[in-house]
Amino acid sequence: MQNLITSMVRFSTALTLFSLEQIEQTVSVVEGDTTLAKSMDRFEEALNGLTDVLTAKMDDSKKETLNSVVNTSEDLVKRTMDSAKVLDPRDMLKAGNDLLQKTTTATSEWVSKAASAVQNATRAAQGDSKSDTVVTN
Repeated sequence: MQNLITSMVRFSTALTLFSLEQIEQTVSVVEGDTTLAKSMDRFEEALNGLTDVLTAKMDDSKKETLNSVVNTSEDLVKRTMDSAKVLDPRDMLKAGNDLLQKTTTATSEWVSKAASAVQNATRAAQGDSKSDTVVTN
């Protein structure tokens, strides 16, 4: 059990440090110290390395599933990128922003309705328990 906990801490720490490194590389791109293409290549290499390590631990049926998902994803990404070539990137960003705004609004409304329903149910339950209470002198 101790070894498992230690392994989990080691993995979490490595993942955290890797994430920090990606942030540092992003800042480096913004500051002009490196190119975006170079940073993306390093990140892609790291992700592929992690995937290779995890894939090596899988049984063959899982590897077949992984390959199927990868092939489908590659086709989807290729089609998306091909269709994006005819679109103005500013329009794509605006559409993405609009979608995010609509999703945020819908989620906010749903959470508000759910909170209101819980509050009403709580009040109703409290009202029922108060009416069941008998006051004696």
